[in-house]
Amino acid sequence: MQKGMEIKKNKHFEHIRAFSVLAVITIHTMYSALLQFGEGASVAEKSMYRCVMNMMWWAVPCFLMMTGSLLLDSNRKVPLKKLYRKYILRMLLVLLIFGGAFSWMELFFDSRTLELGQILQAAYNVLTGNTWAHMWYLYCLLGLYVLLPMYKILADYASDAQLRYILVILFLFGSIFQLLKLWKINLGFYCHINTIYPFWLLMGAAWNRGMFKREKNFNVVLVMVSSGLLIFTSVLWEGFGVPLSSLFGYDSVLVVIQSIGLFSLFNSMNIESKLDQVLSEIGEKSFGIYLIHMVIINLAYKLFKFNPFAVSFAMGGMILVIVNLALSYMIVTIMKYLPGIKKII
Repeated sequence: MQKGMEIKKNKHFEHIRAFSVLAVITIHTMYSALLQFGEGASVAEKSMYRCVMNMMWWAVPCFLMMTGSLLLDSNRKVPLKKLYRKYILRMLLVLLIFGGAFSWMELFFDSRTLELGQILQAAYNVLTGNTWAHMWYLYCLLGLYVLLPMYKILADYASDAQLRYILVILFLFGSIFQLLKLWKINLGFYCHINTIYPFWLLMGAAWNRGMFKREKNFNVVLVMVSSGLLIFTSVLWEGFGVPLSSLFGYDSVLVVIQSIGLFSLFNSMNIESKLDQVLSEIGEKSFGIYLIHMVIINLAYKLFKFNPFAVSFAMGGMILVIVNLALSYMIVTIMKYLPGIKKII
């Protein structure tokens, strides 16, 4: 999703962007279906959707590791003027244009009327983060960008031991200690960087140094074990009501293990020329696809009342995922020709 950064081409990263945006579309398709039509679905159907969704949380960590690898490269200079004019301004414009449009669409879906006051309300919603849920990622990027100079210092000057220590601390407070919520324990101790996202950004810097590159078989084991546990715990959560929600999300220990293994595997893949071309095309447009894909989902579920559970509990959602990817790709391709818009998506 970081295609607008104008960095040197990395085919593996283009492929990861393509796989990751497909995973994001899958998460939002499954989750939105559960929200809209879950009450009429069977336990087996909901468990299937929950399993598929919880297997895809690695997407955003992979995006952030790529961002960290690119922006925290010791050979890359990002002065404050460039940081604010290029990266931060771009995200603000995207939030204003797309976040405002999505917020207005939601106001229309709720009221089925068009009013001038909705424009001001939509702008206020963007300011307060009350637009479509997938736009959280842009707010997340802005938070990371404004502190990028600090992360740059760590990436450029910290020794491997120091960087490893920082990553361990962020992992402990951002992921391991979150497991205590399973037993309803809230620690009084806290780290002043209180989200998992700096961890993922700095993991990109660690990747540049080769600090978590392992043999392929080791990464395969990581992915298989973590994915198997994610499926098992998803069934326990959805099918049997076991309160395991702390095991899912970007700060989950299982997702951390799965994401690191997959990121390493993706970077070691050799993909044939035809598939390489397709993935590179999707990867190049992944940021725009990320922005647009929720339009397709909301139109399908809220306007056309498409219920994937009524088609086939196994295939209904996946059909929408593929259709969504194709339509989003075509829309973004057209938008790339629009003056102004093409520079920010």
